[in-house]
Amino acid sequence: MSIYTLVYVSKASANAFGVSPMHEIENMLVLAREKNAACGITGVLLFTEGRFVQALEGPREIVHKTFDRIALDPRHDEIDVLSSQLADRPRFKEWWMAFVGDKPALRERFADSPLATLGRRQTGDALLDFMLDVARSPEDVY
Repeated sequence: MSIYTLVYVSKASANAFGVSPMHEIENMLVLAREKNAACGITGVLLFTEGRFVQALEGPREIVHKTFDRIALDPRHDEIDVLSSQLADRPRFKEWWMAFVGDKPALRERFADSPLATLGRRQTGDALLDFMLDVARSPEDVY
């Protein structure tokens, strides 16, 4: 069975999170994990320097519906799909939605990653491998 994977980047909108962005993101994660578990979506969400990078994987139709809902969320601006592809196996099967938040160590890892130039489309496998590597770092994942 093929797994569909979509990766997007977005900028957090100016009024998205008020004074406590991490509190709002934690609330988003609770809901996302519940919805993802119910419909069979897995993935990882990175948040650094006011940008989200998220990988969603699962059945193509459900991934697209999930992404369409995210694209309408007013907390996201400048949404761009970086990669969409079929895979033989899920990369993020351990997480309904892993989360890696904004920390100096994450910013350092971004500097040399396929995400360093977010304005360009990235190669799917390199991008997904980087995100998986970050998600597997126990010091970073929530």
